[in-house]
Amino acid sequence: MRQTEESDTKRLQQLRQGDRKAFEAVYRTYGGRVYNFFLSLLHDRFAAEDLTQNVFLKVWERRAGIDPDGHFDSYMFTIARHLLIRASEKRLQEACMREALQQRENGVDISTEQHVETESLRAYIDTLVEQFPPARKQVFLLSRVHHLTNREIAQKLSISEKTVETHLYRALRFLKEKVYSRG
Repeated sequence: MRQTEESDTKRLQQLRQGDRKAFEAVYRTYGGRVYNFFLSLLHDRFAAEDLTQNVFLKVWERRAGIDPDGHFDSYMFTIARHLLIRASEKRLQEACMREALQQRENGVDISTEQHVETESLRAYIDTLVEQFPPARKQVFLLSRVHHLTNREIAQKLSISEKTVETHLYRALRFLKEKVYSRG
């Protein structure tokens, strides 16, 4: 085992036991990479900083489950991907809410116009989903239409949960890009 691997294993063992200095060292080691991961996808410094903090909050909360001999990078970036998916979904929902509130403030008849807009958006999203590669489409529909968990989808399709997460992330990123560029 190389010297750095030994020190990483020792640091992760200490983190697992609740050592705050070990946690700070892990943050110094990985924080920049996590931040750059978020920044490269979101192009929003504040969101990248917030999500980076949330990743390390989750690492701290789940420290007892860390395998010091395992692949900490994979563990940490799995947390990051989960948070990114949730944040992307939340941003999309917030954008829809802002649009509805703006229409209400402008005195637009929400019931009819919003219904038409909602149906139009739903039809547009359906056409976008049809453009997905078959595996991504299947994963997306199982998640969003049939409301299966990532674990259930992975078991049903005999793929890893990480593959499910990747399909969902790419699907949501594609939808977000197309929906926002439409407006």
